[in-house]
Amino acid sequence: MSFLKRLGYYLGGFSAGLIFLFFILNGKKTQCNYSPDARVLNDLSKKKWVYSLDVRPFFKLDSLNIASLVNEGDINFGASETKRDSCKIYTIETKIGVKEYDLKVENCVKKVTVLSVVFLD
Repeated sequence: MSFLKRLGYYLGGFSAGLIFLFFILNGKKTQCNYSPDARVLNDLSKKKWVYSLDVRPFFKLDSLNIASLVNEGDINFGASETKRDSCKIYTIETKIGVKEYDLKVENCVKKVTVLSVVFLD
């Protein structure tokens, strides 16, 4: 069998597989979170959010703004406490518009507590 025939069979099967996957996975909420940053942010976004008593009086951000801060943010693992046994503390750095924010959140089994929000200039 010549090379062109083998290439034709390969490309035909590959394209049929892509079309099959497109129709199977169409409309499903499939995600590929391979980086540690994406896995932690995905885990945080699935849980209930609670605000600590220290945070409530200082800022007027609603839950949608906090969700956008988390979705647009990056986790600073150097400033985070990931070696804890019970609830890990993560520092999320994000920039929306011209303002920069640092969120310190505590990730427990069923809830995420916002410990502090720092506005950077």
